[in-house]
Amino acid sequence: MLFHPIRALGLTLCLLFAVVHDGAARAQTGSEPRAALDSLAAAQNAAVSPGELAIHLLPLTAADLTQVAETWQNHVRAGLEDMAATNLALREASGDRENELRAQLTGESSVMASRLAKYRMVLDEWSGKGGTEEEVAAHRGYASAVTAGTLKSTDIRTLIKRIWTWLTAEDGGLRVVLGLAGVVVAVWVLMFLARFVRNLARRNLDRVPRMSRLLKSFVVGVVYWAVFVLGILIVLSVVGVNVTPLFAVFGGLSFILGFALQETLGNLASGLMIMILEPFDTGDYIQVGGVSGTVDEMSVVSTRIRTFDNQIIVVPNSKIWGDIITNVSASEERRVDLVFGIGYADSTAHAIEVLKALVAGHEKCLTDPAAEIFVGELGDSSVNIFCRPWVKSEDYWDVYWDLTGQAKNRFDAEGISIPFPQRDVHLISQSAPADS
Repeated sequence: MLFHPIRALGLTLCLLFAVVHDGAARAQTGSEPRAALDSLAAAQNAAVSPGELAIHLLPLTAADLTQVAETWQNHVRAGLEDMAATNLALREASGDRENELRAQLTGESSVMASRLAKYRMVLDEWSGKGGTEEEVAAHRGYASAVTAGTLKSTDIRTLIKRIWTWLTAEDGGLRVVLGLAGVVVAVWVLMFLARFVRNLARRNLDRVPRMSRLLKSFVVGVVYWAVFVLGILIVLSVVGVNVTPLFAVFGGLSFILGFALQETLGNLASGLMIMILEPFDTGDYIQVGGVSGTVDEMSVVSTRIRTFDNQIIVVPNSKIWGDIITNVSASEERRVDLVFGIGYADSTAHAIEVLKALVAGHEKCLTDPAAEIFVGELGDSSVNIFCRPWVKSEDYWDVYWDLTGQAKNRFDAEGISIPFPQRDVHLISQSAPADS
């Protein structure tokens, strides 16, 4: 039986809460026109701060802003009248009175600059909410003329004092200088941070066993610039720059550049494929696109190849990826293919023994795999003996040139001839036919 009074009390409290909530909602609904009226009055107050003015301008309509613009025009005109009176009095003043009037004129100039800034805020809001172009243009012309006229009517000493006051003010030049100094320091810190992250990424990538130096260099570069650009955007947002339009600009530029730089994007895609699939790496000797040499450097767009005579050849990555790639340095060992021609009258067995001795005596020729030396071809003018020793890839040309020179000297010493192409020409003479 005790639960019935408690239940009744709960229902009564719920009803009272509903009534109070409904009354508050009605009171709030009824006060909306009053709130709009308060915003209209506050927006016309000459002492309103720029931040408060921006808030009070939000609920106002174009018709309300017409009235607000007229009011601020009157505020600006009143300020100009005060400045004009001070300027006229300054022409006849001297001594302490002159200094007093100059200080007064400087203060009035600051007030005028603040009123002009808030006047332009009203005009921007008015234009955005549908104000007629003729009326808004007339007000903007008045504001521009007032700004120019204020500068012209101010004498040089007062103008210099105004500039100095602005430079030393916390919300003026001092703020700009501190902001620029902060940006410079922030950029320096960002460069240091980007280098630190780049070195950290390089150390971590060095631990990846099967990752080419080209891909590591590309990833490290991307990390560096990503950290730097992201930091710049953060710094700009901190100092008050709206970075949102920058993303829209970047999006539009990427769409345009996508059509204008199709071939470059093709090189970029080919470069990424080369870095991922690793057909070659920096320091490898390759043959591609009719070019042979050592890979000196590679970017995402092109590959730089250094030839034996120290020429630098830059090949687009799309040309490389679309062609046959021969990586001579891919294996640790290479076979040297040499051909020596001897005369038909010479002993092939003797020549083979000489070549075997030369190969066995050369310190850079490998014993495993074993060298192959045999008669490979009967040519028009010579018997060609093939000599195929195995060497380390980096010793290829040393062995090639050494064995070529040593074979010539040993053949001469052993009396083995190296013939040159020759032909036997037989002349057959015929008697002239008898005259008929």
